[in-house]
Amino acid sequence: MRILRVREAMLLMCAVLMMSSCRGRVLPGGHGSEVGEVTASGTSQEAAQAGLVVLRSLVRQDNFQGLGFSSVEQAARAQLSDPMSLFSVRLDALTGYKGEADASGLLLDAHKMIYPVTVDQQVVSSLSVTQRGDGWRATDFGNSAVTRALVAHKQSPGDFVVWVPALKVYFSARGTGEALTLTPIMDDPRFDFQAGQGIPASRVFAVLQRSAEGYNGLPQ
Repeated sequence: MRILRVREAMLLMCAVLMMSSCRGRVLPGGHGSEVGEVTASGTSQEAAQAGLVVLRSLVRQDNFQGLGFSSVEQAARAQLSDPMSLFSVRLDALTGYKGEADASGLLLDAHKMIYPVTVDQQVVSSLSVTQRGDGWRATDFGNSAVTRALVAHKQSPGDFVVWVPALKVYFSARGTGEALTLTPIMDDPRFDFQAGQGIPASRVFAVLQRSAEGYNGLPQ
């Protein structure tokens, strides 16, 4: 499913507001801000609640499916579910991996939380909030297929997400140090990964490293 970036989201909102003869001011989450800006929040939960208001307002007849909804009306019932922290693995860290048993050093805190968006307790979409110097902001909307898979393979409240951007692969993760375990959320024949099969992180990164060394920078 399509991921809707916040800049595109605000532009779409601006267009809708202009069509409604609005002067260009919106109130996401009750915070007054000019179109094109999202007011920073003090916590990730506050930012997510503001983002949910934005997401609901974005859903229209020509885009509701791309955002994960089955109808425009369904968006009015959207709610936030429990968030998952996101950690990324950089390409240079992966190529430099020496096979250490404790592979947790490859994880980089993205200061980002993924909030599944549910309707009638079913995951239909998501929004992400990112922490920057002045606080938290909603930054991404959509990505429903990945979010549903992450939730389906989440085993405990402490589970988090590991993302390898260069290879476009996500894992549900748990544990620390040498006990860090990564669970593929989708079958991936590139690496012989099977969805739901927990694998020690050291073994996962050893497999991914071989692909990373030959990565040419082109989309996967």
